[in-house]
Amino acid sequence: MLHSQKFKACVYTLFFFILLVHKVSIAFSVSLGHLVAFDDYVNAIYQRQNFTEEADFESIKERLQEAYAAPLDLNKTTEASLDALGILSKNQIKNYFTHLATTGPLYSRYELQAIPDFDLVTIALLLPFVYVAETYHLPCHCLKSSTSKSNYFLFRYVPALCSRDFSQSSTLGNLNRCTFQFLFDHQNDITWGITARKQAGESFCWDHATYRYGFNLWSIFVMVNHKKYIKRMVVGDYQIGHGQGLLLSAGYTHKGDAISSVIRSNHIGIRPYKGIRRVGLRGVAITSDVGMVELTGFYANHNLDAALLLNGQQKCYTHRIDCIGKYDTSYNLAKKGVVNEQVLGCTIRKQCHRNQTEVGMNLLYNHYDIPVMIKDKATVSYLLQNQLGLSLFYRLLWKNCIGFGELGCTFPNAIWSKKSKALIIGCIISFSRHIDLSGTLYYYGKRWYTPYGNAFKHYSTDYGNEKGGYACLQFTPLSSWKLTTSSHFFTILYPKPQLKIASIGHYLTTRSNYIFNRSTILLVQHKLYHHPRNKSKAADRSDDIQAQRAIQNSFKCRIDHKLTHYWWSNLEVQYTHYNFLGEPHHGYALSGRQKWQRNKWKLTCKSILFKTQNYSTRLYFYLPNPLYSGTQFRSYCGNGMATTWLVCWRPVEVVRLEMQYTFIYLFDNINKTKSVHKCLSTRSKHNGIIQILINF
Repeated sequence: MLHSQKFKACVYTLFFFILLVHKVSIAFSVSLGHLVAFDDYVNAIYQRQNFTEEADFESIKERLQEAYAAPLDLNKTTEASLDALGILSKNQIKNYFTHLATTGPLYSRYELQAIPDFDLVTIALLLPFVYVAETYHLPCHCLKSSTSKSNYFLFRYVPALCSRDFSQSSTLGNLNRCTFQFLFDHQNDITWGITARKQAGESFCWDHATYRYGFNLWSIFVMVNHKKYIKRMVVGDYQIGHGQGLLLSAGYTHKGDAISSVIRSNHIGIRPYKGIRRVGLRGVAITSDVGMVELTGFYANHNLDAALLLNGQQKCYTHRIDCIGKYDTSYNLAKKGVVNEQVLGCTIRKQCHRNQTEVGMNLLYNHYDIPVMIKDKATVSYLLQNQLGLSLFYRLLWKNCIGFGELGCTFPNAIWSKKSKALIIGCIISFSRHIDLSGTLYYYGKRWYTPYGNAFKHYSTDYGNEKGGYACLQFTPLSSWKLTTSSHFFTILYPKPQLKIASIGHYLTTRSNYIFNRSTILLVQHKLYHHPRNKSKAADRSDDIQAQRAIQNSFKCRIDHKLTHYWWSNLEVQYTHYNFLGEPHHGYALSGRQKWQRNKWKLTCKSILFKTQNYSTRLYFYLPNPLYSGTQFRSYCGNGMATTWLVCWRPVEVVRLEMQYTFIYLFDNINKTKSVHKCLSTRSKHNGIIQILINF
């Protein structure tokens, strides 16, 4: 037995060494464009979107940083650990553990190329976060790899710890919140899931007239993969993303500390929508391969929320579609499902060069049974009831350059309206392993209406009315040091309610990210904002100039350090200076985060001291949050302190219990911060979350 194992090790080593010399070194660099810094890997992995839920950027980066400091042993890791990285798809993880159960433990990392569905790009992204130990012990869980653990049940409960005051006396129910989600995956072929939620102030009841069946909002889907001519089909709630986001986009964007991503390098196509906001489509979507072309068709018929008004002829109309989906008062409940929308569309896409090059076309038609009167200026509005949208998109790879873009036109059947155009075009160039340059130009014409798009922009809404440019230079002098500077210039084309005159603005971000070793990362960042805003009524004494430019400088310094194998520490300092109409304002904060993890327990504590003069100088911090609970960036304003505790306990491998507690105390008058810290009837506020996740 020992002789056969040694022989197997020698054969694998020789075989993969030959592949490495002739193939790997070239393919990795071409496909990934010289990934040498930690941030490069994080951005590339985030674009792949292989996450169970729509995870936020900061939580993904945190998990990758832990694996980067302490790489996973491929022969001892679990399915959950690999899935948390977001590098491998469900099918790739299944094939990996099937390979271990069939052939035994890995003898070399180059053996990964023998696993089905493991391409060179995936392996290159995985290698910095894993290793293969010199041991031939076969973990017992490898023999059970055929049993899937991708099924889960999640229940989240948020009790109302703050007292009920007069502003909440009109709510229909109590202030507790709860969410449950169930997902079942049968051999990666058929997946179905249910999500239901109750927000603060909503009531449990059974009322068909208001579409309330216990919970106030339900989301259900069934997904089928790889069945004869069907590549993927989703029935129920789904989302779709193709192109650069002009017409169709699933809406994943970098938040928080991230430098903006201007290219959708991995189009996610159709996928289930499991969120609790009403921003997805409800109907059926099918993707199939027709020869060399991928064809996607979709249809949706759903009821949307809106506040209805009556015109002079006593006909109903609305100003906007409400996507929040909160029914805590009689007024909000009256908006539920009053507008019916039908959506019909298709996407034709052709890929080549190992999916690095593509061209395609999006076609989208949507119709509202009640017209939407969109306000694009304070005194002018136009009526929209149906619209046809068409866009052409491309992504081209040539040597070390990637060009991308999308051109779109909309043809609304509206009063006082003509067709509108939009364009986004850009490129990413890798000059060497040390210098990368990216840039884009965009134009979103007046009345460019895209309810399901999310293209690169800054000040614009779904109604367009913006043009601008973006440039980003990344310089990596050392593999452990990366300098990034990005600038974004934008112009508001026409006045709007939020901005009384057309104006320009820009921002500049500079960041230095240095890794002393795999356990210590230092980040220094500066942001400069020049953006227009309306003058207040008290300061607006001139009819000629109704908007002025606000200038804001923000500084941040953060260090992450792994003290021991079980203890992570983080220290962050922020300062902001805001100037508007010659009045300067300041804000600064100090925060620290400690994380302890051992065996079945994980404890995280974050404390923040903040002092800001007003809402304009508010500061944002990322809070530790339970799994799948969404982005937890919180703004802090005033003079006070805040602390957040998160406890995670896994009594068995398939059960994960999490509890979060947050406490905020303000030292000064609360009137300065009432717009930020809601439900603060006193100087203190506290809330908590209890969540249980069961995998099976």
